[in-house]
Amino acid sequence: MDALMKKSTLLIIVAVLAAAAVLGRRWWVKSDSEVAALAAGPAPAAIILDSTSVVLSGRVGAGGTEPVLAKKPGRIRNVYFDEGQYVRRGTVIAKLADYNFVTAPHDGFLGKRQVVVGEYVKPGTVVTSISRRGYLLVPVVASAGSPIQPGDSVRVWATSRPTRVVTGVAALASDTTGGANLEIRCASRAPLHLGEAASVQLKR
Repeated sequence: MDALMKKSTLLIIVAVLAAAAVLGRRWWVKSDSEVAALAAGPAPAAIILDSTSVVLSGRVGAGGTEPVLAKKPGRIRNVYFDEGQYVRRGTVIAKLADYNFVTAPHDGFLGKRQVVVGEYVKPGTVVTSISRRGYLLVPVVASAGSPIQPGDSVRVWATSRPTRVVTGVAALASDTTGGANLEIRCASRAPLHLGEAASVQLKR
C-alpha cells in the first residue's frame, strides 16, 4: 500500500514538473511575430491633424546673411568651422600666419567656406558669411483671419520630420519678401536646418 502511494505521489510530481516546464518555455520563448511586436514598442509621437487644424509653412532661415571679412593680410593656416555651424560672437573661425585671426562678428550661423588652407588673403577678403540673426526663424504668410498672431506660442517641425516638434514664438516679419507677414522664432539649438521646409501650428 505504501509503495503504491509513493508511486502515485511520484507520478503526480513528475506531471506537475512537466506542465511547469511547458508553461515556462511558453513564457520565455515567444514566436517571431511576438518578438517583433515587442521590439517595435509604441509608435513615436507625431503631429495628428484634423479638419480644424491650421498649419502654415515656410523655409527655415536666420534673417539673411552678411559677409565675414579678413581684417589682416596673411596666409590661411587653419579653418575651424563647417557650413551651417552656429557660433558665438568672437569665436575664432580661421587662423592666419603671424597669429592673426578671423572671428565671428556676432552670434549666428555660418555659411560656406570661401577660402582654403594655404590661400593668401587680404583685408576685405570674404572668408564666409554669417546670418543676421542668432536664432532660427520661419517666415510665413498668415491670412487676415489666421488664428496665429504676434506673441502666440506655436508648434514647429521640419515637414520631413514631423515627430520632432519644438516651440516657437510668432512675431511680425522683419523681412516681408515673398509676402511673409509673420516670422516664427525658434532657439538656435532647435532641430531644424537652414533652408529646409517647416510647418507651423498654433498650440492648443
